[in-house]
Amino acid sequence: MTRIRTVRVDHHLTGQGLASADASPAAVEGLDTVLWDQFPESVSICATDGACLYANPAMERAFGSLREEMLGRLLWELYPEALRAQLQQRFVRVAAAGAPEDFEWHFASQERWFMLRLFRGHGRVYVFSRENTSEKKQEAILRGLYDETRRAQRHAAFLAQASEVMTSSLEHDEILTRLTVLAVPPLADGCSVDVPLPDGRVRRVAMAHVRPELVERARAFHERYPILMDQTYGVGKVLRTGATEFVPEIRPELLARTIPDEARRQATQELGMTAYIVVPLMSRGRVLGALSLINTEGGRRYTQADVRLAEDLARRAATSLDNGRLYTEAQEAVRARDSFLSVASHELNTPLTSLTLNVQALRRQLEAPAGSPGDIASESVSNKVMAVQRQLSRLSGLVRELLDVSRITAGKLRLEREPLDLAALTRELVPRYAEELSRAGCALRLEAPGPATGVWDRLRIEQVLQNLLSNAIKYGRGHPIEVHVGADAQRVWLSVRDEGVGIAEEAQPRLFHRFERLASERHYGGLGLGLWIVRQIVDAMDGRILVRSAPGQGSTFTVELPRQPPE
Repeated sequence: MTRIRTVRVDHHLTGQGLASADASPAAVEGLDTVLWDQFPESVSICATDGACLYANPAMERAFGSLREEMLGRLLWELYPEALRAQLQQRFVRVAAAGAPEDFEWHFASQERWFMLRLFRGHGRVYVFSRENTSEKKQEAILRGLYDETRRAQRHAAFLAQASEVMTSSLEHDEILTRLTVLAVPPLADGCSVDVPLPDGRVRRVAMAHVRPELVERARAFHERYPILMDQTYGVGKVLRTGATEFVPEIRPELLARTIPDEARRQATQELGMTAYIVVPLMSRGRVLGALSLINTEGGRRYTQADVRLAEDLARRAATSLDNGRLYTEAQEAVRARDSFLSVASHELNTPLTSLTLNVQALRRQLEAPAGSPGDIASESVSNKVMAVQRQLSRLSGLVRELLDVSRITAGKLRLEREPLDLAALTRELVPRYAEELSRAGCALRLEAPGPATGVWDRLRIEQVLQNLLSNAIKYGRGHPIEVHVGADAQRVWLSVRDEGVGIAEEAQPRLFHRFERLASERHYGGLGLGLWIVRQIVDAMDGRILVRSAPGQGSTFTVELPRQPPE
């Protein structure tokens, strides 16, 4: 009789061990068990009633018991309790009908898989058991790789389509509208895009949903509860921080924590959102907007792969927006250039024409025969010379502005700082404008009572005051002008107030743009450079310029400068 040497091993299913080191194989009448003893799989041979007649050494090792302890017992009783009922049912069917059965069993607590095969022969039932955990894990890995590849292919195809759609337009709102339509329903049940405005508000540019009626419901919700930039969640937070926000499941406790207002929380729940992804549209380090993907129908679950796709889509949309912005800026630059050339030609030609006429008149007068009284001739010549001086001064100012633009654009604006009293300098400069103020019918009141000292560039400060006074005279013709100079321990300020046409609030941010002209060039001259140059000079001296104005109520420009340059 062959003897089998067994080693004590804890059973991976039952946790038991072998009772002894040696055991004699049981004789099974009519069977040659030598072959079964060599099988690497667990093999048991049972009577049709389920009693175990034979167990090979592999089964001993697998179950951690001597075969003598297993023989005579019902087979399903040897297996873990979770498998017993299923194994018994299959065993009974095979024993009765004779049709073989294969089935896989997952031992969930240990994350292991086993394949069992049952067939009947010679009046007995043979049961083979083999662990296939490694195969299942490899299969899962391959399936995951396959799914990831398919997902990547779908995402790549979608992004390619998105790029084609978004690059077909350079208009800002059109790009964002196409983006939302494209995302529904492939990526979301609902999609919206919001952009921040200069005044801190948020504008919803586009929105789409698989159910159109929800678009109107969402629009009404946001009219009642506008998005705020200081919110600690959602679109406002993403616009403020530039970081993606992903909520895979919107639970009631989350809403209670983030939305304390009960009415707003109830209105939010009525929108039916179950999950969302909000990603920033960023370009050149600046947040251009926020793309929101929303689930409401419950038919999909968002994963990190969806977040990555949304971020890729947002990057492409931001690039399209940036390209559109650059194109728009280029068009505006061309228009500004053409307008500037037209205005500059007119502004330079006007004094040149006047200068030419005055010079011609002087020449005729000098060439005319003597006969006019001397005092009349002298007065006429003097008036024409003064007119020539005015036109030359105007030409000089225009040329100086153009040179300043060139220096500032090239980064060559240099400051020659020196100790200076802004109040004294203002009192010195204002009388120079007496003739210009008289022609415009403007009375000027100056308040510069005490010293306002600091370290600045004298010529540039004169230029700032000259531009502000010239604008006040130009746009406040026939009305009084006030100039104030003040100081505290850290700074000084100069304000120029007129009672002229005024400036609408929405137009005020454009005041300090290069070549910007808010008033009609037919009624007001200039190159549209003065305030831009003032802003550049003030910025270079670490100050700031403020404007307060309204249509028909005049304007007040205030320049604030630190007394000392920063160290």
